[in-house]
Formats: sequence, structure tokens, C-alpha cells
Amino acid sequence: MVSLGAAIVALDGTVISVANPDIAADLQPSLSGLQWVTNAYLLAIASTLVVFGRAADRYSRKGFWLTGIGLFTLSSLMIALSTSIDMLILWRVVQGLAGALIMPAGVGLLRATFSGPALSRALALWSGCTAIAAAAGPVVAGLLVQVQGWQSVFLINVPIGALALTLGALHLREQPSSTRTGRLDTLGALLLALTMVSLAWGVLQAEHGHLGADMLLYLGSAVVLGALFVWRQRRAAEPLLDLSVFANRTVPAAALLVVLAFFTLYGTLFFLTLYMQRVQGASAFEAGMQVMPLTAALALASALVGRLNARWGPRPALLIGMAIVAVSAFGLSQLQVESTYHALWPWLIGMGLGIGMVSVASTDALVSNVRPELSSVAGGLQQTSSQLGGVMGTAVLTTLLSTSVTAGLADELTAREVAPDQAQFVLDRAERVSQGEVPVPAGADSATVDAMVEAGHTTFVAGMTQAMSVAVVMALIGMAAALLVRRGEHSSEDTVVMH
Repeated sequence: MVSLGAAIVALDGTVISVANPDIAADLQPSLSGLQWVTNAYLLAIASTLVVFGRAADRYSRKGFWLTGIGLFTLSSLMIALSTSIDMLILWRVVQGLAGALIMPAGVGLLRATFSGPALSRALALWSGCTAIAAAAGPVVAGLLVQVQGWQSVFLINVPIGALALTLGALHLREQPSSTRTGRLDTLGALLLALTMVSLAWGVLQAEHGHLGADMLLYLGSAVVLGALFVWRQRRAAEPLLDLSVFANRTVPAAALLVVLAFFTLYGTLFFLTLYMQRVQGASAFEAGMQVMPLTAALALASALVGRLNARWGPRPALLIGMAIVAVSAFGLSQLQVESTYHALWPWLIGMGLGIGMVSVASTDALVSNVRPELSSVAGGLQQTSSQLGGVMGTAVLTTLLSTSVTAGLADELTAREVAPDQAQFVLDRAERVSQGEVPVPAGADSATVDAMVEAGHTTFVAGMTQAMSVAVVMALIGMAAALLVRRGEHSSEDTVVMH
């Protein structure tokens, strides 16, 4: 039941990439407006997860989880009914806030219910559902959009949310804990939210190629606000976040691993969807189906890693998982324009296995290395890290690809003897080439069109190679971070009963 809530939150983080073209055709937004359909959701989650996690620990995990499910269901319905891009973005913000209510409270419910090996298995199921839903998003969206339109991508959440809300209201019982006293640190909550928004906004500037003053301003603001947050937490009578948890080296190391893993996952899904559809000509549904090996591998890893964690602790799974991710990212970096699906699916399986192992083991490491009364905060930290990883992976790798296309497109067109005026037509639309699409001028003969398409696709794949090479480096850094992780105690104090 708790995993069901996590699944719909994760699903809506990835389905939007497939639904965006239909949303654009229907609501006619600007490019910036269309980008905010995704960014509003990610920023709302990233900026409030830890705050809502702490509030859930202090007041009511069950109450926060049920409220989140209710808001998520309502906002999904309102998104489907939206008649303008502004209305849609507004409800995507609400949907993101609802997701931030659901995720940390869900982890807190699991931690308060299970202990020992049972907690490892419960966290494996929870994390597995989250990762599988995120990976399955393009498949689900491809089918729904093709059959019923973009609204169906959000309407599917309504019956699922209603079911989760009903089951939760009937079968979750919570006993108050003596640790839930005092007031929530509202100033700390505000500073933390502003820090996360500034950091995410600064990174998002890279997605648009803005690497100058704006990016530095936002990132600098994040540093200042973050320092103020730390200052506040050291002096507050009832701090929002007990900074002592970071004295345990496992906590920052596991959070970094989550960032690096989802950096690679979101970046990989973004590039492969474009590669499959724009370079190899697959439909949205076909591309989603071709990602199925990754989804299946995530399910397999989620089923197995819980047992591995229970016996050996999270470190082996994290180390092996990041090693598999590194090898798989390197394999994907070797793809060519003419590569067949046989050159792709083995690396998808490896990526799914590696990310699945890291997702499950990092959750186990975070939750089991903090005191039980802080378990929802640990869940919020894990989910904040995953959202930031996704934002940074998409933004940074997109910038690398765009820069590569800008640098290499002219030479590729020249090498294929495309006439200067026709080559300039493509160069003026290099942003579209960065998305795998090659614009051609009206009236161009077939030989010229073929040369332009070949040049554009070759440049795109070269940029994808550079981006995936960076993903390899991130995975290697993750292997080093995994060495700092140790087994937790898996204790439990609060009592929440689920029937």
C-alpha cells in the first residue's frame, strides 16, 4: 500500500517526456512554458521533501501520507482537465508538493513497522516499486498517449490514488510518539526550501546553455542560503534537521550515491528516448517497449538486493551496482547511428540491474543509519537526492550534447558537401538537431536531404557519446563513495500497524 503511493509519484516524474509533444500541440505553450511542465514538478518535490519528512516525523506520518495521496489524486484530475498551460503548471506544482508529502512519510511508516531483515525486504519492495515506476513511465505514457491522448497519462492516477487513499484510511493505525513535541522550525524550513530551489534553478540554467552570470547567481545564492540553514540548525531549540546525522559518514555518502545513480538514470532515459525515436525511427510506444529490459532488470535487482542487504549490509550492493552502471554507461557510449537493437539491450539490462541495486541499498543505508524518530527525514533526504540527481543529469548531459552538436555540426555538413546556404539552414536550427531531429529546407533534393540527415544524426550520436562518457565518470565516483557506507542497526521505536 505504501509502495503504491511511491510508485505513482515516481511514474509522474518520467511520463511527462512522452506526453509533452501532445501537450504542446493541444495547449500551444511557448518552449519555456512546456519546460516548466516538468521543472515545476521536480522543483516542488526537491524543495520540500526534507521539510515534510521532518513534519511527518513530528506530527503524523499516516496523516501526511493520506493528505499527500488525496492531493496527488485531485491534482492529477485537475491537470487532465487543464485548458491552458498556466493552469497545468499550477497543478503540477500542487502535484509535486503532494509527492513530497507522500514519499518521506511512506519511508517513516515502513521504518516504524518493520525491523531487522524484514525492514530490508520492505525497503527493497518500496525502492523497487519507485525505480520500476520511474523506468516504466515512458512505456506507460507511450501506450496511453497513443490510445487516449495526453490527459490519460494523468487520469490513470485517479483510480489508483482513490484505492490507495481508501486502503490507507482503513488499515493504517498510528500511535503518538513521545518524540513528537515542540514546534516545527519554520525559519529553517523556509531556508532549506529556498536553498533547494536556488540550487535546482541554478543547475537548470545549464539546460538552456546559460553558463554565465545567471547560473552563478543562483548557485551562489544556494551556497549562502545553505550556510544560513546550517547556522539556524545549530542554534534552533527544535532544529528541522539534526545535523548530527551527517557525522555518520554513511549518510552523506549514501545521499551522494543516490544523486549519481539518478543522474545517470534520467540522463540515459532522456537520450535513449530521443535516439530510438529520432535517429532510429521508432514510435513513442515502440521506444517505450524497447526500454523494457531496463525495467525488468530493475524488478530483478529489487527482488534480490533486499536479501543481500540483510546478510551483508548495503556496501557490497552499492559497490557492485555502481560498477555495473559504469560498464553499462560505457557500452551505451559506443552506440553508432547504424547500431541495431542488439547493440543496445545488453547495456539496458546492466543499467537496470545497477540502478536497482543502488536505489534499494542506498535507501537501506540511509534509513538504517539514523535514529528511528528521524526515519522520515532520511526518506526525504533520499528522495531529494534522487530528484536533484534527475534534474542535474538531464540538465548537465543535455548541455554537453548541445555543445557537442554546436561544435561539430558544421564540419559534418561540410564533409558531406552540403551547399553553404542549405547547411546554414540546418545550423540555424541546431537546437533541433540536439534533440535528434534534422530540419531540411523545402525543395531540397533527396541526395541533399540524406546528407543533412546523416550529418545531423552523426553529430547527435557523437554528443550522446560524450554525455554518456561523463556518466561513466559519475559512476566511478559512486564506487568510491560506496566504500564509505556501512551497515546500520535497523532499530524501531514507533508503532504503526498495517493489516
